[in-house]
Amino acid sequence: MLCQQDGQPLTDGLMKLPLQRALRAAGISREQWRIGWHYLLHTYGSHLAMRGVPMKVTQELMGHATIEMTMRYAHLAPEARENAVQQLDRPVPQLHAAPGRDAGGAH
Repeated sequence: MLCQQDGQPLTDGLMKLPLQRALRAAGISREQWRIGWHYLLHTYGSHLAMRGVPMKVTQELMGHATIEMTMRYAHLAPEARENAVQQLDRPVPQLHAAPGRDAGGAH
């Protein structure tokens, strides 16, 4: 949910004029494209998904109550599963012994 600095939700009334100014500056006719803040929120979520941001993080950033709502964006990151499986091809980071201890793990 989009909020003001004090945490109160932004209302359509508060955001109508800034959105109209931004659309005008971009040369976009609101009547033609019917763009509202809700569409911009979807664009935000879509771009997070396409960049591989974990769905739980996206859920929190978008203010969704359920992960199911956020999962609607998962299809936008088709490479996410492939990237996850490719992690198995990477070497496992080696654990380093603490200074003053032997590599065998004796305490």
